[in-house]
Amino acid sequence: MLTAVIRSAGSTEALAATFSVLIPAVADGFLGHAVVLDAAGEATIERIADATGASYLRAGSTDSWPAGAAQARGDWLLLLEEGDVPQAHWPQAVERHLLLAPDRPALIPLRGFAQSLRERAGVSFGPHRLRAGLVLPKSHALSGRLGAPPQRLSV
Repeated sequence: MLTAVIRSAGSTEALAATFSVLIPAVADGFLGHAVVLDAAGEATIERIADATGASYLRAGSTDSWPAGAAQARGDWLLLLEEGDVPQAHWPQAVERHLLLAPDRPALIPLRGFAQSLRERAGVSFGPHRLRAGLVLPKSHALSGRLGAPPQRLSV
């Protein structure tokens, strides 16, 4: 089962945009759970998490991925920032990856406000750092590091 771990800085609109893309994967049985990590401690973010059936965790934005992983029910995680929108057909690309390379993390293409800001700022990530867009085993997220560089998936 796949769990989405979504970091929020308090934007209800951005979080709603991310959830709107995840709901079809829930309906298809591909995504079984979500964890919302709220850095701002906003009551509205907690209400959105509750309304969607997601777990809610008040956690700072620095190194919060492992905290979200600890709350996840699934063995595999999809890491997202609020506002991130996985591109169309992402569940099929992830499912294919899990069948063909089950021990290797993957990186899915994202679109949306948060992703465009990261791209415009030229944010660079090391090959073994946790970041939005990753699909990885829960054990890797708990340790805070990837076991290998992620495979970029096309959708």
